[in-house]
Amino acid sequence: MISANCWVPRGFASEFPEKYELDDEEIERINQMAQLQLEDAQQDLEDATEENADSDAPSKAAEASKALKSQVDIDDDLKEYDFEHYDDDEKDEEGQKVSFIPGLSTARFVQEDEGADPYLSLPTDVDQNEDKRDLQIYPTDNLILSGRTEDDVSYLDVYVYDDGAGAPEGAEEDDKDKLDPDVENGMVRESNLYVHHDLMLPSFPLCTEWLNFRPNGTNDNNNIGNFAAIGTFDPQIEIWNLDSIDRAFPDAILGDHSTLDGSLLKKNKKKGKKSAHVTTHHTDAILSLSHNKAHRAVLASSSADKTVKLWDLTTCVAARSMNTIHNGKSVSSIQWHPNLTQAGAGSILLSGGYDSTVAISDVRISNESDMVKRWTVNPGEEVENVRWGDQSNDNIFYAGTDAGVIYGFDIRNEGKKPLWKLQAHDSGISSLEVNQYVPGMLVTSGMGDKYVKLWKVPVESIDKSTIKPSMILSRDLGVGNVLSTSFAGDIEVAGHLVAGGVTGPLKIWDAFSNKTVRKSFREPLKDLQTLAREQANNNGRASRIARKYNKDSNEQMFEADVRENEDKEDEEDGGDEEEQDDDEMEDDE
Repeated sequence: MISANCWVPRGFASEFPEKYELDDEEIERINQMAQLQLEDAQQDLEDATEENADSDAPSKAAEASKALKSQVDIDDDLKEYDFEHYDDDEKDEEGQKVSFIPGLSTARFVQEDEGADPYLSLPTDVDQNEDKRDLQIYPTDNLILSGRTEDDVSYLDVYVYDDGAGAPEGAEEDDKDKLDPDVENGMVRESNLYVHHDLMLPSFPLCTEWLNFRPNGTNDNNNIGNFAAIGTFDPQIEIWNLDSIDRAFPDAILGDHSTLDGSLLKKNKKKGKKSAHVTTHHTDAILSLSHNKAHRAVLASSSADKTVKLWDLTTCVAARSMNTIHNGKSVSSIQWHPNLTQAGAGSILLSGGYDSTVAISDVRISNESDMVKRWTVNPGEEVENVRWGDQSNDNIFYAGTDAGVIYGFDIRNEGKKPLWKLQAHDSGISSLEVNQYVPGMLVTSGMGDKYVKLWKVPVESIDKSTIKPSMILSRDLGVGNVLSTSFAGDIEVAGHLVAGGVTGPLKIWDAFSNKTVRKSFREPLKDLQTLAREQANNNGRASRIARKYNKDSNEQMFEADVRENEDKEDEEDGGDEEEQDDDEMEDDE
């Protein structure tokens, strides 16, 4: 099950991620964290013992004493066999007996000079270089973060996506396009998706956000990092370094470390009392995260504890906590304003909650009642997702509810009715995504169905309430009920959508590879390709998206092959399935 995902822009990942090694300082930090959890466990045990104490406690103690005495008698009978030293190897002056290999019980091995073992071979420089190349990430690669759960164990999978290089057959090229430094002249490198490494998470992942800021660092332009923030059913937010492999613990934890096992959450639910406003940390599941790109030291989080918190990443503490934005209801989704050029936009936070409202807050204002503007959806509906419009239309924002309805609002019309609303799905909206590079491209998915729907919002007539989005296509991506989707944030892969669901692997769908999509967004795609070519030429490169699509392009969908060994039969079955999917796509078109 894949419940959360997001993209990492190109150029931020380290080319050669380091393999993590424990040092004394890290061991001490881990010991302290383990001690906190041990103390919590001991306290829970004491509480449970007190609650379960009853009148027949003396009789239970007597039975336990009797059982213990019986066990001691059995142990006395086994003493003569000396089982405690059964696995110990005999030693003598000549060396150590190799008694664990049948037939070699009398063999000896000797230690060579400087403690070297002749039976062990250390990795050579060639081996180390091969391992290094296997982990290499190129500047043209994208990373994809994916929260996955299998058999009650949760992970953060870090994928590498290489969009390829070179021009497909029949592509239109100019002279500069042919000087592609990423591939030899006339050659094409196909796209590739694979899992680079993974991280184990403490609980079921609900949201993930990429950070380009190193936590506990200085708040300046030189502090550039490659980190992932993950929200789960636990009340803490974990921050992991994506440029480090084999880490056992996160680099930073936002929240109360004494509740790492969720004990405080369990106690609060058990008491059933209305808790006071906790300003220092969350006390329930983390539902949404949003990193402020204008003020990179700020991370916003929303929770089932009905609060929105702003975290100072230089100190990893909560700088502000707001509990009245959504009238004492859970806050399901948040997003900072995406416009980095407009003055003051970096302080505007969009949020949706279970109080049937969408709110826009200016966090520069200290009084919560003065900082919030609200819009309402149908009574009784709970807002599940909110998103700002694309770069060309950032006065518009969208909301999706648990009734499967999508709403379009205008920030300039406070408190008024939505510009439009539509019944997008029969079940609650599980994801709502806006393509920042393609005006009017909107994607939705429902919690109870297997389809991703792509819509075209009429940008030029957005002020007319009679105009509604039109559905371009509905596609089953093969991930079961869809739980999460995300558009790529780089212009070279602007049409790529990643999706995860209840079943199946992570999928990447190139929306522009579909003829119907290209036809519906013909002019926006041309503008996008022109802009991509200009940016690439300014950087001395060739744009792939500028020459990637032509009338003969076929629909493309990618998935990572997580199986290390496949027999021929599995490969043939997979090929048949792909052919069937292609046929279905052609029929749909």
